[in-house]
Amino acid sequence: MLSRQDIAARILAGEHLIVFHDQLLRIPHSWLHAHPGGSLALLHFVGRDATDEIQAYHSPDTLNMLRRFSIGRIDLPDGLWLPLLPPVMSDWVRNFNSHGTYEWYREDDDGTQHPYSRAPTLATLSPPPTALSLQVQVQHAQAYRQLHKRIVDAGLYNTPYLSGYGPELARYLFLAAISAYAYFHNWLITSAIALGLMWHQLVFTAHDLGHMGVTHNWTIDRLLATFVANFIGGLSIGWWVDVSYPPPSSLVPATLTSIIPESQCTSS
Repeated sequence: MLSRQDIAARILAGEHLIVFHDQLLRIPHSWLHAHPGGSLALLHFVGRDATDEIQAYHSPDTLNMLRRFSIGRIDLPDGLWLPLLPPVMSDWVRNFNSHGTYEWYREDDDGTQHPYSRAPTLATLSPPPTALSLQVQVQHAQAYRQLHKRIVDAGLYNTPYLSGYGPELARYLFLAAISAYAYFHNWLITSAIALGLMWHQLVFTAHDLGHMGVTHNWTIDRLLATFVANFIGGLSIGWWVDVSYPPPSSLVPATLTSIIPESQCTSS
């Protein structure tokens, strides 16, 4: 059984540990950037209970694979886990140094990382005071799980290909046809507006594909997302999934700069 003190010490030593039910998951550093939801989705749950988030965003097959990351059971006094504050929330991250080994870095608001002679301490992992007790949080979690079960039982997570993405595809083709027709008639402003609208609308499907929300198969969704986002929209889907800030206007079409990446929108 792993105690809270044991887990805190291992996090300070550089391990990425996440609570899932009564199990402790150790996430390899190599998996952080391979994670389809991006590294921040993992880093912000280091030392915290991510049971509901993991179950909500992963398929049954993926959940069965989590056993390989488990390193033991957790000691839960009164059945409740007292969360730790993830180091990344205090601007601490682990990265390679010039010698090829990992060390702690402090990260500025602009993402610049600076090596420090010191490292986070146990006080760094102590969460700030809150008026929301663990018992109330458990009540909220139980209410959420009941709602989640109702959604699953109703089949609302199943992709409605024909009724859902059929009209989307028709809209994209319609806007593309208008843009091409206007261009060949030298109506350049009209063509540009239609092309911009098509780019803008494509982002919604690229969003779903980037988070395996269409076929729920990582390979198929990522290939489709690469075609839609990279080749049609000019936006790297891999970069978008992992990025934590809005895309710079110099990198993407102007019609896309109002779309905020999912990793910034998602919070728990």
